[in-house]
Amino acid sequence: MTDAIALDRIPIIVGVTGHRDVAESDEAPLRAAFAGVLNELAKSHPKTTLVVLSGLAAGADIVAAEEAAALGVPVIATLPMPVETYEADFSDDERARFRSMLSRCSRVTIVSNPTDRKGGYVATGLFLVHYSHVLVAFWDGLPGRGEGGTAEVVHTRMTGETAQLEGVADIPYLPDVGPVYQIVTPRSGGPRPVDVFSLKKHYPDRFAGDDSSAQDFNAALAHLDVYNADLIQRSTPPGAAGEPTLGSLRERTDEAANGLQKQTNFFLVLLYIFLFLGAAAQIATHNLAFKLCAIVVTLLLYFVARRNDYENRYQDYRSLAEGLRVQEAWYCAGLTRKLVDLCYLRMQQSELQWIRMALRCAYLLFCEDAEYAEACPTHATCREWIDGQWSFYNTKRVDQARRQHIVTTISNLTLAAGIAIFAIASGASLVNARWPFIPPHSWLVDPNSPFALAQFLTVPLPLAALVGTLLWQYSEKRSYASNARRYQRMFIVFDRARRKLQAIGDDHTDKALAVIDDLGQEALIEHGDWLLSRRDRPLSLAHA
Repeated sequence: MTDAIALDRIPIIVGVTGHRDVAESDEAPLRAAFAGVLNELAKSHPKTTLVVLSGLAAGADIVAAEEAAALGVPVIATLPMPVETYEADFSDDERARFRSMLSRCSRVTIVSNPTDRKGGYVATGLFLVHYSHVLVAFWDGLPGRGEGGTAEVVHTRMTGETAQLEGVADIPYLPDVGPVYQIVTPRSGGPRPVDVFSLKKHYPDRFAGDDSSAQDFNAALAHLDVYNADLIQRSTPPGAAGEPTLGSLRERTDEAANGLQKQTNFFLVLLYIFLFLGAAAQIATHNLAFKLCAIVVTLLLYFVARRNDYENRYQDYRSLAEGLRVQEAWYCAGLTRKLVDLCYLRMQQSELQWIRMALRCAYLLFCEDAEYAEACPTHATCREWIDGQWSFYNTKRVDQARRQHIVTTISNLTLAAGIAIFAIASGASLVNARWPFIPPHSWLVDPNSPFALAQFLTVPLPLAALVGTLLWQYSEKRSYASNARRYQRMFIVFDRARRKLQAIGDDHTDKALAVIDDLGQEALIEHGDWLLSRRDRPLSLAHA
């Protein structure tokens, strides 16, 4: 029975590479070791499913695939060449085992159709290096015996170098420091390592002395698990819609981002309200209980918002949705081998690498299998992206400018009112001091009265300054002014692209694809800059 891949979330991809000459007596402990890896990942990330990539070659590949299937983990067969050609590498028993496991795979992907077998195995190794979040290597740790073997796959994964593979270019950057989990595996008839069947975790060094790649990778998987938990709450009920698609994943990611944005803004507004009340109490009253209450509520709001990480989750999901939006548009336009994760947030490792990991996995699940026959620059999905973003930026640039104008106007009017009240109270006090016209027992001169002239001299102007400062801080936090400029710039970019595509028409596909490619790149750069600028201004304890 085939285990279906859960397409309602982003899984952890576990790639498998290993020796083909594995003794039958060693298969049981190797199965147990691989099961331990899968169980550890599943237990640590309960909201995230697993998917195994295996070439189903004799030896470690088939052992791992069979164990994954026995545990209910979906397996994608990543074959180096068409099945009929590939089977020629197997003995009769191996071929029967291969066919049995192939029928249990959730999906079969032919990685390449090479002119030589070596090229197919090299391509499969590079496929595993690129798409696997965790690469499990059934390996004795010794140098390899040929191109495309386990040792070469591990070397490429750890360094990005393919120098020993003739005619294959190096990987331009490491695929987000994904680790190699080595299960020490002896070759049949070869020397047995002293630590046979043990598990060793190797993380690529991004720079000399790097000691944080393991922490960063685990944090990325933790982010992915939280994202999946949020997606589960927004799953489409079974039977209510068609098969999940890249577009439906993007829509649910957008929905999650919208919900978290509302929660972020709700807590931000409450935080500033209680900041104002606390500061106003400090200026206008001597009620210690009220002051303490305002301070305590402000701190509680801050810690609740930070504990749930509303702001970062909203921003990350918005950025992921943007990447999915561009990937969908590129794919439907005909740029079917253009991967967003290769050109998005590339300078950001650590906590943001999970976004690229999710994008790469989404491409594997929804776009990798085959060319899209209906793809063309005039595809409805691509044009909806361009027109939708054009309309969005056109509306938002006006909205953000209007909000900034409202905040500035209220701030200026408040300050003007404070100055006016101070001036009137000052004049009345000077006149009353020279020509007393207020009875000595009037509430206007009673020092205990909240409406005494002295209060109007000391309270309104500081309160007005406080309101102006908080409004300025709030508008900076919401980035009204910078967003208005950003939306204006992106509106111009999309407007120019629309006009170019209209001028090109339907007869020059290459020119249209170049425009769509450049437009996607611009959108990714802009949104990456937005995310980084927002992360530079997090909600901090200083606000509270």
